[in-house]
Amino acid sequence: MLKRLSGYLTVMGIPGLLVISFLDSAAIPLTGGPDAIVLLLAWQRPALTYLIVLAATIGSTLGCLVLYGIGQKGGEKALSHFNPERIARVEAKMRNHGLWAIVVSVLAPPPFPTKLVVLAAGVLRTDRLRFSAGVFTGRLVRYSVIGYLAARFGNRAAQILKDQYPAISLILVACILIALLIRILKNRAEA
Repeated sequence: MLKRLSGYLTVMGIPGLLVISFLDSAAIPLTGGPDAIVLLLAWQRPALTYLIVLAATIGSTLGCLVLYGIGQKGGEKALSHFNPERIARVEAKMRNHGLWAIVVSVLAPPPFPTKLVVLAAGVLRTDRLRFSAGVFTGRLVRYSVIGYLAARFGNRAAQILKDQYPAISLILVACILIALLIRILKNRAEA
């Protein structure tokens, strides 16, 4: 049923992408996922890449808010399915660098445990506005890169992403970590 729904939503174009990215981020994975649909739509309609990226970003942010809400309501039970050591690491990162942890988690490619970070943000009662801003920023960057590559390189974009996605992700994460380090050093210098 989910496979048929995914096919139907893909045919709907940008509105379907909005729903697919919402469902995927709310822990209802569909075939292909939003990355593949952004790639396909931006390749087919390069002039609409900005709308495509925005739809995927908004859908994903709203879907993550659903998972965040689940974390707030009963997250301890949801987290019990994950490795306790991994949960402890995620909780420590969220307490120390909540916004940045969220941005990095939604930028990172699979198999990074993004949903675990989103649930942990809910359990730890991370500020909803900061959480939303982090998800929106991270997804906007991720989908913008995918959309740009698809609009620029057409059908070769999928192969470029397949070959270079880990490197692209590492560069983006490194940039964020450098910005975080600069901020930490600046705060220490001011103190």
